[in-house]
Amino acid sequence: MTLKDQVLAAARASPLAPRPQRNWWRDAAIVGVALAALAVALFIAGGPAHAAGRPTEIELWVIGGTALLAITATLLALPRSRSMLPRSRGELITAMTAVPLLIGLWITVWHGSYADPFIRTGLRCFALTALTAPWPFAALVWLRHRPDPIHPALTGGGLGTAAGAWSAVMVELWCPLASPDHVALGHVAPLALLVAAGALAGTRLFRPPRMPP
Repeated sequence: MTLKDQVLAAARASPLAPRPQRNWWRDAAIVGVALAALAVALFIAGGPAHAAGRPTEIELWVIGGTALLAITATLLALPRSRSMLPRSRGELITAMTAVPLLIGLWITVWHGSYADPFIRTGLRCFALTALTAPWPFAALVWLRHRPDPIHPALTGGGLGTAAGAWSAVMVELWCPLASPDHVALGHVAPLALLVAAGALAGTRLFRPPRMPP
């Protein structure tokens, strides 16, 4: 018997388990908990009133654009619903590199359109983004749920990008500042950190289980 015949015989002897059905109500509840955690953090920090110095029209544009980038990052990080394959390396790398930079550029493009109501270094925005992102990250890991035998680190990095982007939306509801130095430290730097943390977590979370000897 050739090696090919041996492999096929082993595959027939060990059929794959049927794919479990998703519990959409449970998925929705987990996503709801993550969103509720972001809302609680926002109001503990002072709520949207903290961003009162930014004109309402500009605020809607900033938050809307950041939310659109968060949706895009999520779509690039999660697998297609009818596919067993993970997202391609190019899609994940695009999300990990482009989304943090585009969020930073989108915020700073409004600098000069209004006067920042105060000056801050960005450390509070950094902390608020980094400390709240684990909630959406956990929800996205649950939704991803399948191992990635091809590039688990990139999958984790993509999910870390999406989680950071959703935290960035929450922070934009709180922070009215658009100066480049503040945005670089307080808004872009934590996203870069979350990309790296997600990639590190992905090497463990999405590594396929070892086959028994």
